[in-house]
This record gives sequence, C-alpha cells and structure tokens, in this order.
Amino acid sequence: MTAPRHADEARDVAAQVFDRLADPDATAVDALNPDLSSPVIVRELLWSDLSLSSGYPGVSLAYTGRGRPSAEDAARAHAYLVRAMRAMAATAHPPAGIYTGPGAVAVAVLVAHHATGGYRSALDRLDDHQRRLVRRALPEVRDTPTITNGEFELVRGMSGVGRYLLARREQCDEELGLVLTYLTRMAHGEITHRSRQVPRWWTWAAPRLGQEVEMPDGHLNLGFSHGVAGPLALLSLAWQQDAVVDGQREAVEQLVGLLQTWAFESEDGSGPVWSNHVTLEGWAAGPQGPPPRQRPSWCYGAPGISRAIQLAGQAFDRAEWVRLAHHSLLPLLATDPETWSIDNPNLCHGWSGLMHLLAVLNESIGDRRLADLVDDMAARTLAQFRPESRFGFQATLTDVPQPADTPAFLEGAAGTALALDAYADGRTTTDWDMALLLA
Repeated sequence: MTAPRHADEARDVAAQVFDRLADPDATAVDALNPDLSSPVIVRELLWSDLSLSSGYPGVSLAYTGRGRPSAEDAARAHAYLVRAMRAMAATAHPPAGIYTGPGAVAVAVLVAHHATGGYRSALDRLDDHQRRLVRRALPEVRDTPTITNGEFELVRGMSGVGRYLLARREQCDEELGLVLTYLTRMAHGEITHRSRQVPRWWTWAAPRLGQEVEMPDGHLNLGFSHGVAGPLALLSLAWQQDAVVDGQREAVEQLVGLLQTWAFESEDGSGPVWSNHVTLEGWAAGPQGPPPRQRPSWCYGAPGISRAIQLAGQAFDRAEWVRLAHHSLLPLLATDPETWSIDNPNLCHGWSGLMHLLAVLNESIGDRRLADLVDDMAARTLAQFRPESRFGFQATLTDVPQPADTPAFLEGAAGTALALDAYADGRTTTDWDMALLLA
C-alpha cells in the first residue's frame, strides 16, 4: 500500500487541533463566543453539553479515537467524559438516539472503554439505559407514514441505537433483536398514502424545517444520516456478526432494490447518483428526468449510500452490490471537486468526511484512482486549516453566523482532526466511525 501523500502534515495539524481542545471548560465556553446572544436553537448547533455531534461526548472521541491513545489522551478524554456524565445526571432526558443525551454518552464511554479498558461500571449503567430506551420507545410498525424519520434513522432513531446494541451484544442481545426486527418489518411491504403505494419508510416530516409547505405529503429519505441507507447499513453489519432475525435477508434485498430503483445515471454516464429524498409527486412519476445535482457526502448521496450498499454486498456475498457501490464512486472521478459545492472540512458533508469514507470504501476495492482522490481530499482538508482560529478548523452551519469556529465531532474541528489522524496512519478501521455506521 502506498503511504498517504500528506501524512506528515496531516499528523501535525491533527496534533495541533487536539492540543487546542485539551481543556473541556475552555472549549465549551469558546464554542459559544461570540454568539452568546444567539437564539437557543443556534447555540445548540455550536455547543450542547450532551451532544455527540457538538458537545462533551463527541469531543472526547478526539482522544480515545486516535490510533495510539497515550496516557495524556486518556486523561483529556476522561475530563470530557466526567463533564458529560455530570450533565447527564443533572437533567432528565426524553428518549433519543445516539447523538444526544445518554445515548451520546454511551457511545463516547464505549470508545473510551475500547481505548483504555476502563469505564466498566459506567458502561453497565449506560447499557441499562439503552435497554430501557428500546423497551420504552421502540416505534410501532404502522400502515401509515411515520410521524418523523427520526423513528428509524441513524442520528435520532433506532438505527443508531441498534449500532450501540450491536457493539454491546453480549449485554444487550434481546434488545438488539427487537431493533433488528423493527427495522426488518419496516422494510417489508408497502402502505397506502394519498391513494398511492409507498414504502413504510415514508414520513410526514419534511427533510428540513421550513420545507413543510413544499412537501405537504411528506417524503422518502434516501440518505445515510436521516434515511433508509442507515437501516441498510445496520442490518448488514448485524448479519456479518451473526445477529439475525426472521426476514432480515429479504429486508436488505428490499432496501438495496429501493436504492437501485432511485439511482439516476450521472450526466456523463459514469455511474449512478442519488437525490436526497423523493416527494410523493416524484414517487408517482418514477425515477426520470435529469440526474439530481449532488454534493457528495457521508450524510446524503454517494459515497455514504455507496458504503451502505457495499456493506450489504459484503455481508450477503452479493458481488453485484459490491460492484454497484464501486460504480457509484466513478462520477466523483469524472468531475472536478471544485464543482461539488463543498465549503467546509467537516465529517458530515465536508472534505475530511469524504477523505475518510473513500479510504474505507477503497480498502476492499483497491482502485488507484480512488486512492489518489483520498490524497486530494486530504490536501483540501489541510488547506482549510486556519492557525489563527480558536480550534483550527471552521465550519459552515445552517442558521449560524459564518464562519463558525466549532470544536464539534460531526461538523467541526474534533472530527476533522480524527479523520486526518486516521489518514496519516493509513487507518481505515477506527472506533470513532462506529457513530457514523461505517463499520
């Protein structure tokens, strides 16, 4: 394997960011300045104590998720985890997925346990919380659209919870089975909505706040973070680990088939592309017309969906699915990254997320062109390092004054530094990307 072209610079920049995040109290305060007067919803995007995306649990991953965590890394992570557990104990939390509340703390503590061997009693308590969450909040499988895709998706719903349960299968096997059964049943059959047959994954909610008027009949979300690609990834990973329920194979076939149906051929014919979602009008018309303009990312489109399909192909030994995943990456090779509408370095929909995801995908593909593209993504990530900014990397966040100097895991400096750290070592196997359902 050829060494990463920008390994030394990536390692150095990642180390600088980790040092800037070392003090959790200063990090939390500085994440909000100078926006203390902003509306609460905006401030929570910048910092929320119990967020895996932008709070103590997520930033702790910057230290426990490194390839070779040192004693200093463990101490820094512990300082974040102590504050996360204090915040969890101080507040009651509604049922939620793994990106907020106790679920976020559970993921962070699990990664810390893998890195250090400690936190066993804390994990026992968090396992119990997740087991009770499933018993209390597992959604029903209905013959009407879901109220929100937050019921089943990765970020807010049962696909994310299921990933934690899979990692703790010995302690949570029964609840894992309940989640897998729920997602499997969701994939089977269709429902009648506005006199049309649509998948059970159909939701009344709009993809984003403010789009309700545009989509009065709801939508089908195809993405990895908020759509059907998340359940596909979890069902496939579970199958690989012999966590199987009745109908799981057929559920995966249905999900891959759904994504195949809604794959548009790129303008140059190099491979398939996916829209973010399907409206009822679009569903009635079928996949036709020009391909959607795609911003490649983890959260929507390729290569996020590509990874879900690749996992399915690997789990079920379906060579045609593995080829489809590879084929869906070819439009990235046929277009100039300058045209991709990417304006930040983050994991969710920025250069570092593409860098890491393409490296993970290419581990079993071995396409030299993709390896070169990974190096290009690394260079673009490094070019956005700003030594004068508080955390080193700034992000473009919806509804937040730009640019946002944020320490976040999903959309900020912590996640970007973790991706650079993995790239520098040539690692595609990490604990922190469990939260992204990549493995």
